[in-house]
Amino acid sequence: MLKNRQLSFTFIQQSFSKFCNDAPASNAENNLERNRKNTRWKHGIYSSVFDKSIGQGGADVVLSCSLVEEGSGMGGMGGGALFSRTPATLVLRNLAVTPDLSPDTLTPFNPPAVPDPDNIILEAKVESPEIPEADLLLHADCNEQEVTCEISRYFPRNAKEGSTEPAYFIGSLQIEGGGLSLTFILQTLPLDQSDRPALMQSKLELPLSQSGTLLTEVVFLVFSRSESHSAPLGGVALLDCGFRQQAPPPGRELGLEWRLQHRGSGRKVLEIRAGQMEAEEGPAVRVERKGSSVDAALLVGQGNASLTLARLKVSDEGTYICTVSTGLYQAQQVIQLHVTQPPHVSLSEEKLVFRDELPQKLSCHCKNYYPLDVQMEWFSVSSTDSEPSVLSDQVSLSSHRQHSDRTMSISSHLTLHPSAFPPGTTVTCRVTHPALDTPLSLSLTVETPEPDSYWMVLGFLVITVLFFYQLMK
Repeated sequence: MLKNRQLSFTFIQQSFSKFCNDAPASNAENNLERNRKNTRWKHGIYSSVFDKSIGQGGADVVLSCSLVEEGSGMGGMGGGALFSRTPATLVLRNLAVTPDLSPDTLTPFNPPAVPDPDNIILEAKVESPEIPEADLLLHADCNEQEVTCEISRYFPRNAKEGSTEPAYFIGSLQIEGGGLSLTFILQTLPLDQSDRPALMQSKLELPLSQSGTLLTEVVFLVFSRSESHSAPLGGVALLDCGFRQQAPPPGRELGLEWRLQHRGSGRKVLEIRAGQMEAEEGPAVRVERKGSSVDAALLVGQGNASLTLARLKVSDEGTYICTVSTGLYQAQQVIQLHVTQPPHVSLSEEKLVFRDELPQKLSCHCKNYYPLDVQMEWFSVSSTDSEPSVLSDQVSLSSHRQHSDRTMSISSHLTLHPSAFPPGTTVTCRVTHPALDTPLSLSLTVETPEPDSYWMVLGFLVITVLFFYQLMK
């Protein structure tokens, strides 16, 4: 394990550039030192380098990964582990990026001078299909975003039994903070062994190139530009998913399935099966959830597998799995959908006036919100205060009430005593909820009672009684 960490460090030393610093290319020594300070030495992206061999617009990215394999134990029982992880390095070659990068500012990837069969270095050619949003990978280290990378052996569907060439791997990349999640399938490339026998990787038992790397190419990938999406109750959600592949043989079937998993149960949302022959009739679409749709023409023509969900309900919330299969390959992406509904907030009183020096109850009603996470607070500020005071005493909450649409309601009650809230004091109920961009506040100001209002009412009653008494005489 230590050897592989040292190997990655060697790559970093080779690959440092002024990419994140925008410094003059001639000052290479200062660029190296500044990049050392700006790069975090931990799992994730280590360097972004330009491949001068293909000219401006193509770049290499070196990633520290984990090779994940099934363990021999039963989830840790008996000393074994369910999965084992071995440090590995993934080199994505010839990424298509924006043409604003100068080849003089970046350094190409160079493999170790002495090949080592214990090192796991997967050198992946990325030309067709291209990785979408590749600039996000290239800029992740500059933006202090960690990239999670895992790779496992992959066995294609319906592959010929006993076939060992080529070998396949499936990998996943996720950028911290979102922007791109990617699942890709790698296929090993044939080696030129005319000069000397190939060196074998000790763990994978696969032949290495003369430079000690396992040569592969990306043949299929499924991606999403958003791993999490929020949409309002009753609104529309668009869950991003797409795929790219090498040119498939004519007639190869394309399949798409969207599935929802939530709280231990799952159900199919939509399924499409399409042949990729021009003569074939339209794709077969099966919709399980009303109001869900995928544009079949964009799916077949452009690899756009995005799902639209209309008239959202609370029951639509959960984990959506986008699974794309074509020929030998199958991969998926996972997108979280959060359904939200902001609360309607109201106060029980329109005016706040104390009468007869009796305490008064003020209620703040928070209605029809989702999700459940809501916070209600009371504050007061008098004419002599510079900062509001938090009111925690004499506050009580009702229980949550659930409505037929599964939205929730709750009320908070505050008991006010005249001695503590003189006229001019402002009392505020503040509600915080995930569906609100900023907390929602409603306020009332304690008003001064009208002077002698009691005696005026009493006098009016006396005069009225006397008037009717005179009429009856």
